Amino acid sequence: MGGRAALRAADAPQVQAVPALAPWCPDGEPVSRLRDKDVVVIHGDRDRVTDPSASVAFVRRARAAGARADVRLVPGGDHAMLRGATNRHRVVASTAVGMLPS
Repeated sequence: MGGRAALRAADAPQVQAVPALAPWCPDGEPVSRLRDKDVVVIHGDRDRVTDPSASVAFVRRARAAGARADVRLVPGGDHAMLRGATNRHRVVASTAVGMLPS
């Protein structure tokens, strides 16, 4: 629920960027709140708790709504992303740092 909660928090005007880890993004999840915001969804490609293909579809809808959105699929990553955690931590950290204002 954390990834989805982060995406939902984008409604706040002070939010400019949203990193979302393995969110649950069902069809119909609203994307209009993401307009003009930076959004990066990071999802393990072997996640069996939340669907990585739903994250890909969500990012497509977010782009169509005017978000600057990207999805990063982590090869071999499951929902907890504990195996190979060092590499995944690097992906998450570099993504978060890249989203900070300069």
